Amino acid sequence: MRIGLNLLTLSKDRYGGVEHYVKHLIEYLKKADERVKLFLFLTKPSRDIFDDFQDRIKKVMLKGSKIQTEVHSRIQEHQIDVWFSPVHKSYIPNIQVPSVATIHDVLHTRYPQFVPGELQENNRYYEKFTPSFDAVLTVSAFSKNTISNQLQIPKEKITAIYPDAPEVFNHFKEKDQNNNFIEQLENGFTLYPASYNPHKNHLTLLKAIVFLRDHHKTRIPLVLTGFAASDNRTFQSVLSFIQNHSLQDQVKILGYVPTEAMPDLYAKASFLVFPSLYEGFGIPLVEAMKSKCPIICSDRASIPEVAGDAALYFNPERPEDIANKMLKISHPETRNALISKGMVRSKIFSWDQCAKETLAVFQQVIKRNDKR
Repeated sequence: MRIGLNLLTLSKDRYGGVEHYVKHLIEYLKKADERVKLFLFLTKPSRDIFDDFQDRIKKVMLKGSKIQTEVHSRIQEHQIDVWFSPVHKSYIPNIQVPSVATIHDVLHTRYPQFVPGELQENNRYYEKFTPSFDAVLTVSAFSKNTISNQLQIPKEKITAIYPDAPEVFNHFKEKDQNNNFIEQLENGFTLYPASYNPHKNHLTLLKAIVFLRDHHKTRIPLVLTGFAASDNRTFQSVLSFIQNHSLQDQVKILGYVPTEAMPDLYAKASFLVFPSLYEGFGIPLVEAMKSKCPIICSDRASIPEVAGDAALYFNPERPEDIANKMLKISHPETRNALISKGMVRSKIFSWDQCAKETLAVFQQVIKRNDKR
């Protein structure tokens, strides 16, 4: 099978969940079937994300103002069997071979004010492209149902396939931390790794920290990770809140932390707090489970589906509820029970299984096309 991967809008800066999904899936698609050959359609800015001269992986470099026109000739030149667009809103019209796209979530339908273009513009985009998809992949049953309901795509056309945490978490072993910046962190901290987007709900979490301090006389250090541009409004609001409420000594902002260092960071954390209002999946939940880090988290969107019985849940719009769950997870018996449940639940997430299920969808759309 010759798979063309549309990676023309992939960013090499500050990896997030979608980028990890793409890179891991590529590696495991190759492992899943030795007959698979992958053609990575790239532009120069993303060229270095992938190594050169990999077995059964070929880079197809495109440039200039006529990239979309050139895509079609390159698909024909390389005899592509199926065209796969795993990156959010990267779709190209009039593809002449079976086409599969991953839609990770439809945040714009729940919180249109958080997404550029808001509701109507984003809906028009999907209305233009989704009819041409032979199949749609997504990352949770929640996302499958929401995509079907909001974008009017038949459920039988959508397959939910769980991703996994980055590969480094699958080899996690408890050990002494060897990252200096982690060793210097205050003991007993809670961790929130997230981009500074409005739906990540940082301010409500900070209000919970203040509530604990002012009403329960309890001080829980908070560590935030995630890249933010200096002009990011959410990030600026976080900085302002910290200053206005005298949290400078209690909240540590680390910025972007390399993936390789994250398991050690989870291992040292007392627990993961995950107050997001909306997730198509929620990779940090799996990262925490695989690092033996107990979880308290939002009860919204896909989050309960992913965390299952391995978390304590709160209403992410109520700082007092978040604060109460922070107090509850400080009890050793609660922590130990959640860690045990997390280790069991983490086994359902597998890149190997994700790749096999993805290949099965590709095979189905190719077979259907052959019968036309």
